Amino acid sequence: MFWVNGMKWHWSNRYRPVYVLLWVCTAVTLTACFGGGGEQPTADQTVLTCSEMCAQQGQCGTGTDARLLVLGRSDRPETRDHDLVFNSDLPITIQQTREEMVQSALDGQTMMQPFSFVVLNENGQQGWVANWCLASAPAP
Repeated sequence: MFWVNGMKWHWSNRYRPVYVLLWVCTAVTLTACFGGGGEQPTADQTVLTCSEMCAQQGQCGTGTDARLLVLGRSDRPETRDHDLVFNSDLPITIQQTREEMVQSALDGQTMMQPFSFVVLNENGQQGWVANWCLASAPAP
């Protein structure tokens, strides 16, 4: 204990601002690490679409019943050997996105292309699709 301006002060009181600062910094760090900022996309913000680029790259087409379909793969990002068919214009949830080296169907050049692992909100069907085939959902 010591005296400051005629008042008794315990030695721990002079470290109180340091403790408060430490707690504030910890709270800010935890908030930043565990979701304190940034807007997460909602389920109705993205849809599968058979865009011009998607079609040119051979990632979508028209079914026998005239429905637009987007092609995908269940186990990995791929532009060939598809094993999934998604109905176009349906809202999806993006679970994961990653870039893969692909060969363009237009000119044969290799390039990095983002792919997303998506889940259809309607029925839970899931798989990898090229981001050429994703679009922002139209406003209601």
